[in-house]
Amino acid sequence: MGFEKKRDKELIENNKVKFFVENLKGYFGNMNEYVVVVWDEEGIILEYKENGEKLLGYSPNQIEGKKWLDVLIDDKEKEEMEWVYNKLISGEVFKYYVNPIRDVNGVKKTFLWYNSKIESAQNNKRIFLSIGFSLDAIERLNRKIHRYEKDLYKMSAESENLRFKISKQDLILKQKDEMIKDYKTKVEFLAFYDELTKLPNKNSLMRWLNLRISQADNMSTYLIFLEVRNLEKLNVMYGYDLVDELIIHISKRIEEILGKENKIFKIGSDRFAIIGKTDNVSEFIENLLKKLLVTYNINGNLIKVSYNVGATAIEDVNDSTANVIRKCDLALIRAKEKGLNKYEIFKPSLEVQTLKEGIIERELRNGLDLNEFVVFYQPTINLKNNQICGFEALLRWHYLKSVFVSPLEFIPVAEKCGLIVELGNIVLEQSLKVAKWLSRYITDEFIISINISPQQFSDREFIRSTIQILENEGLANVKLQFEITEKLAIENIDYAIEVINQLRKYNITFALDDFGVDYSSLNYLRRLPIQAVKIDKSFVQDIEKDETYFIVETIIKLCKKLGLKVVAEGVETEEHYRAVKELGCDYVQGYFISRPLGVEELIKFIEKYKCQNESNF
Repeated sequence: MGFEKKRDKELIENNKVKFFVENLKGYFGNMNEYVVVVWDEEGIILEYKENGEKLLGYSPNQIEGKKWLDVLIDDKEKEEMEWVYNKLISGEVFKYYVNPIRDVNGVKKTFLWYNSKIESAQNNKRIFLSIGFSLDAIERLNRKIHRYEKDLYKMSAESENLRFKISKQDLILKQKDEMIKDYKTKVEFLAFYDELTKLPNKNSLMRWLNLRISQADNMSTYLIFLEVRNLEKLNVMYGYDLVDELIIHISKRIEEILGKENKIFKIGSDRFAIIGKTDNVSEFIENLLKKLLVTYNINGNLIKVSYNVGATAIEDVNDSTANVIRKCDLALIRAKEKGLNKYEIFKPSLEVQTLKEGIIERELRNGLDLNEFVVFYQPTINLKNNQICGFEALLRWHYLKSVFVSPLEFIPVAEKCGLIVELGNIVLEQSLKVAKWLSRYITDEFIISINISPQQFSDREFIRSTIQILENEGLANVKLQFEITEKLAIENIDYAIEVINQLRKYNITFALDDFGVDYSSLNYLRRLPIQAVKIDKSFVQDIEKDETYFIVETIIKLCKKLGLKVVAEGVETEEHYRAVKELGCDYVQGYFISRPLGVEELIKFIEKYKCQNESNF
């Protein structure tokens, strides 16, 4: 047995397993017949142990190394159990779960399972512990007690001297019988109902869907997932007990809103499921959200909660339970991407988009391994002296070293799958290396401007890694500028101010990008320690209209009063160029000056631009 195998075997004998077993036994009565299974994220059984008689009858050698589904689960239950395993592996632990298991002779036996992730790893795989209590053993114990009762009554008829003893034993047996009945009631409740809200739980939802999908009729029936947002933050702010009370209030309000004609389930710590019959699901959801968006008074604490909703129709009798749930999950994910208190109804295009994003994500990861990402640079011109004063670094994906993929295609996917931080570091590292080279051609100080994504900005390593890269490159006449959006800065302005101030110590300046398209609050503009504002290209390209001209003029005058430099983006024509120059803009960039260029083309542009007469611009 290897080191990992031996280490995982010790898990069965250690105090944690004993702790789980003893606590479960204490909760459900003195049950001594149980099974312990240690398994990995692929469903392979690492260790197996039985405690008691007539359980499953397997020896460890018969079952270890094999997949749980292949050995213990009947074909009819495999789909449901695969769904359970996937949720366990993704981090959603089922505290209790009831399901039938095949014994060594192929006979089904019912077990109550307690599941837990344990702190152990074999070949970097997640390891899980499952403890199963035999419900069949309870029935055997019950039958044995009834046999004892009969024997005692027989003894009572034979001997008057045993009456007292029998009465005493009868009382004890009745107490045990009540305990077993109470235990069975607890097991059945925990298996199919949420302990906190008393609503039917995920197991109940699965059984309902398994039974009803195949009987789908012409009535418009929908599966709806409603998720309470930011529950983790509420737990930190108010504590778990108070948030539990909040969830109870929310569940009661949902029941009041939807009434008895709709089925409601509690399927997670922050999620409800609804089976709703309606001819207009959008109106149904909008009405639900409208009535849920109230302020709850929980022990004197006024709490307002946000939600997201995903829905899918239950209409195809050939559809599987797992597929209906998957489609509802997908709709909920899209709803959360829209923002708080938004909803989405599943449609086939969502599936196509998800498949497309999955392919892009896979190719993005391959592209990172193959170094397919390069940085292009768009020059910025100082309107006062008509000289090149900087370059905006723009990431490009040279897919398979043959075609360029639009950033509009891959940047949103990179943000969703968490690759944007790694891509941001690539831009920073490549840009600073190129900046050292450009300093041979530009003697005056110039700016390298880099866009920072929200994920990159909020990453804990952002400040440290930026400083490390700067120190490694040791730039001389190059000034680094980070561009952040209004939305990024304003969503957590205190954090934004802290990060900006820390990086300003290293001579890094900040510009507010795409100004005018989001909040454009004067208060935020005043508070943020930025040095420049970039007017969004949508304003520049529409500047011939009087109202747009007035807006651009106002922005420039305001920034001048606040001591901020102004850059006009998207300058594509001579008319754009002349208009922003007349309004007193400091810098311009856009296709009228130059499109984004690779390094070799950029050097040629710099040399050519130096030779041109400034009056041509």
